[in-house]
Amino acid sequence: MNIQYKLKNTPFPKKYFWSYDFDRAELPLSIIIEQLINYGNFEDHLNLFLIFPYNELKDAYFNEVRPIMSGEKILRDGMRPTAVDLRNVKYMDFLFEVLKNVAA
Repeated sequence: MNIQYKLKNTPFPKKYFWSYDFDRAELPLSIIIEQLINYGNFEDHLNLFLIFPYNELKDAYFNEVRPIMSGEKILRDGMRPTAVDLRNVKYMDFLFEVLKNVAA
């Protein structure tokens, strides 16, 4: 499933999506998650769980975003996760663990 979401229909600031035409862009959830992990704050991260279905978030994060951030999936030679990437993986894993009960 590759649903595209219109950025302008989300509550997230334009500045997090500076490389996209915010008013026209339609992005997959994996890119939205990645941008918010990198540029967003705690409130933005919680809003992910309020706006998008938990199972869809979980699927996009654990199958697409996390493998790259953790270094399980290497996109190009020499690319390794940074300390910030690894910290963000722990943080997001924790959020998913805590919020799974809220979604149930």
